[in-house]
Amino acid sequence: MLTLALSTLLLFSCGDAPKPATPLFPPAVGAWKLKQSSDLAPNQTPEQMQRLGVRRAGSARYEGAGTLQVEVYELTSSAAALEAEQTWKPAANTVAVHHDGYFTVIHWENADRPAVSAFVREMVTR
Repeated sequence: MLTLALSTLLLFSCGDAPKPATPLFPPAVGAWKLKQSSDLAPNQTPEQMQRLGVRRAGSARYEGAGTLQVEVYELTSSAAALEAEQTWKPAANTVAVHHDGYFTVIHWENADRPAVSAFVREMVTR
């Protein structure tokens, strides 16, 4: 009986290790190159994101045809990401989009809209 219990315990402990989370920021998105990224602690995320349920969040700076400051929030559901996009307050030179359970805010400086649009298209299809 003890052997059976130990065998069962050993069998369950040998399962696959959990997969590491996909990085929030790829090293390159089209012509844009990642220059800096960091995780955002829960107390650094907007209250709206905390209310919707943030799994993880990060901030990054990309350079290419200008500079992009990007924040990505992985939320607990795609419905929460949609709600975040619908209730986000617009700001100049900023676009906010959702894809699956992710909500992304992109602020650009010295970049033309077609270059930013290309970044957004690639970012949401990764």
